[in-house]
Amino acid sequence: MPKAASDLFAHQPSPRSDGRLPVRITYLELKPLDWTRRGLPPDLDVTLDWVEAPTVALYRELYDRVGRPWLWYERRLLSDDALAALLAAPGHELHIARHDGALVGYFELQGDEIVFFGLMLDYIGRRIGPWLLDRAIERAFTCESARVILNTNTLDHPKALDTYRKAGFQPVRSETRELQDPRVLWPEVYRWPPA
Repeated sequence: MPKAASDLFAHQPSPRSDGRLPVRITYLELKPLDWTRRGLPPDLDVTLDWVEAPTVALYRELYDRVGRPWLWYERRLLSDDALAALLAAPGHELHIARHDGALVGYFELQGDEIVFFGLMLDYIGRRIGPWLLDRAIERAFTCESARVILNTNTLDHPKALDTYRKAGFQPVRSETRELQDPRVLWPEVYRWPPA
């Protein structure tokens, strides 16, 4: 990993005794004429595969491996049946990036929304993120979307918002919320401080 974990996660607040986690969520949108392609092909041989019928087990593994450092947890709360229905919904797509068989990251689309987008920690800082973001945007526009939407929050990578803005995304609104803190819900899974 190019940066020490303490650098990547220094912006995440320590767990609170009440189990609440304050976040600021920024909602963004991108119109085709505003898109700035930024992603040069990575130096690594990264393949990108569209998984047309993902299993619940595969999805849970991806979501956990990529999202745990950024405290993603809400899909963990879904039952297998609810998650299977979400994965089979019309307009849902899952695209997985790999290098020599190893998981690099993934993006998930639902209609015109990039629902989840992320990289494994070992691949952060290697210029793969902008390239993968371009692939997600390209795919969303291929599906006849007039715009692409996504959101990010203050727990995500500290450069996430800047990366999206450099691609042409414009903030349309933001809100502050308090979520359940997964580090309090599952302390054996979401260790603090991160290693």
